[in-house]
Amino acid sequence: MMLTTLTALTALVAFQGSPDAPTAEFKAAKPTFAIGKPIVGTLKLTFAPGMHGYQNPPSDEFEIPVKISVTGLAVLKVAYPKGKPVTTAGNEKPSMVYSGTIEIPVTFKPVAKAGKNPVTVKVDYQQCNDSNCWPPSSLTVKSEIVVK
Repeated sequence: MMLTTLTALTALVAFQGSPDAPTAEFKAAKPTFAIGKPIVGTLKLTFAPGMHGYQNPPSDEFEIPVKISVTGLAVLKVAYPKGKPVTTAGNEKPSMVYSGTIEIPVTFKPVAKAGKNPVTVKVDYQQCNDSNCWPPSSLTVKSEIVVK
């Protein structure tokens, strides 16, 4: 019985089609950084029209929030913005969500080596519209910072 329900849900999602994935871009606040100084950058995340992701931290335990992780540097702070309240189908209380384009400031630990340093930012998210949610997914943004 469980397999039949799972198959039906999978078929329903496939029938409704997958939405356009969000897009992301990471930029450092300035072109070069001094060794020993914090590195600040911004992740710009854009959801397709009519789509949203849940804010971090989520407003309810069942919501899967947008989450950033970084390879190549250690993160000191991610300043997730506050979402906007949206009441979706079947819910009485609004959820806090990100829609359109949001900017997420990220501060990294100082880099010890001079030169070009690759940065890989992974964004985990669950994309929804007002009546459906799709399976959790992720996207990766590659960038580079220069330390002098």
